[in-house]
Parts: sequence; C-alpha cells; structure tokens
Amino acid sequence: MGKILVTGATGNIGKSVVNELMKRGEEVKAALFDIKEDVACEKVKFDFLNAETFTEALEDVDRIFLVRPPQLANPKKDMRPFLEVVASKKIKQVVFISLLGVEKNPIVPHRKIEDMIKQMAIPYTFIRPGFFMQNLSTTHAAEIRDRNEIFVPVGKAKTSFIDTRDIGAVAAECFTSDKHIYQSYTLTGSEAIDYYEVAQILSEELERKVVYKNPGLLEFRRETIKRGTKKEFANVMTMLYLLTKMGTAEKVTDDLERVMQRKPITFKQFVRDHKNTWETKTKITV
Repeated sequence: MGKILVTGATGNIGKSVVNELMKRGEEVKAALFDIKEDVACEKVKFDFLNAETFTEALEDVDRIFLVRPPQLANPKKDMRPFLEVVASKKIKQVVFISLLGVEKNPIVPHRKIEDMIKQMAIPYTFIRPGFFMQNLSTTHAAEIRDRNEIFVPVGKAKTSFIDTRDIGAVAAECFTSDKHIYQSYTLTGSEAIDYYEVAQILSEELERKVVYKNPGLLEFRRETIKRGTKKEFANVMTMLYLLTKMGTAEKVTDDLERVMQRKPITFKQFVRDHKNTWETKTKITV
C-alpha cells in the first residue's frame, strides 16, 4: 500500500486522522501550507492554489484525506485543479469531509466538491458531520471562559453535536476496507440537545454558572463583530445559526456506531476532556 496524504493535518479533525492512521501502522504524509508546523509524521509543502506543490505532495500516495480550507469559497477555481491531478493519478480513495445535509443543498461548496469528485470518477468516501463540539472550545471559548455565557442565536433548537475526535476516527477507519468506498456517512452524536442543556452541562462540570444568552440574529451578528470577529465570518456564523434555529442540526444517525462499533463521545465527556479551555481564576457556584 502507498502513503495516505492528509490535508488539514493540523486541524481538529486532521490531527485525529493522523494519530489514528499511525496507530494502524499506515504511512502518513501531512500536506502543510506552512512546512514549519509540527506534526508527528512525514510532511510536505502543499497549497491548493499552487499547482507546483501537487507533484511532490502526491508522490508515493494512493489515498487522500481531503478537507476544504474554509477560506476557499470557489471550488471550481480553488479545488478543481488539484482534483483533476488526483483523477489522473488513479488514486484508490479520497475521504472527503463534507457537511451535514449537503445532499439536499446544491449551493454550498462541500456539495460542489462532492459532485466534482463523482464526475471525475474518483473513488470516494464522503463524511458529513454535524456541528462540532469543538466549536465551543475554539470559536466560543472566550465567551464561556471570560463571560460565563454562550452567545448563540438559535432559540430552543437542538443540535446533535459530534466530537471531532470521532470524525477523525471514522475517517481513518474508512481507509482500512474497500467496503467504505462509494459510501456516504452522516456523523452525529447519539442525541440532540439544546443550548440550555449545553449551558447546564458546562455549569455542572465547570462548577460555576454558565448562561445561554440566546440573542436575536441581528444582535448576534452585531455583537460578534464588535467582539473582534471579521464581518465575513460573522455573516457565515449568522447564516449557520439561522439554519440551526430552523431545525437543520437536530438530526441523529447511527452511522458512527455502525462504522466504529461503539457509541459516539458524549457532550459531557467532551466537556470533561476540555475543562482547562474554559478555566477561570474565580469559580462561581452553580
């Protein structure tokens, strides 16, 4: 078997993919925009927008873990050149991290990439995860840590959060058997919870009161920009949370359990594993 090229190798999912593949004894090559980044495997300079980096990145590679960099919003211009080279190399499998509900949404970039992969007859596995638990330990970490609040505009809508460690584990597993080729897996946690429940779990585990603020959509956008988020990203977040408010994030599947033969990581376990992310010097009694 050849090597597995992992794009997004330093991201939340990519790190897990690299670790899981190495546990399985696979030869892994991390495709990095910044070659100085620290990874536990072979690394190679790679840029979707620079075709000169494709040849070395794909050398001795027969499988690819593919993540779309969020700043690349035009798949036809940004991603297609690389996929055309992949198709010409007769790659055995591309495992692509797509998006929950993408099969019903032809507008989003992930769907366009799925369609291109199919049109080029590249053997694929599509992984379509729901909202990441890690959004709360990255994007929303400061508001939880410093303000003891979750500032999200989705009302009582529920979300079937999934841990990115589970996504990485499924992706790695999909490289181990041909039975996963030409399959699509929708990955969620084992339950959907609302943000009032999220706040309650955080309060219990952190031993201080965390409140779900539930602002209006326009207030959320305005305040998010005021707190330092770029306007473009604030717009994307607002749209995603509008869709969540409409019920698009509540779907629960058993795809992860079928692939991994175990239950998904629970939200409570995620909070316990990431407690230091939200630690403050002063504890507020629940």
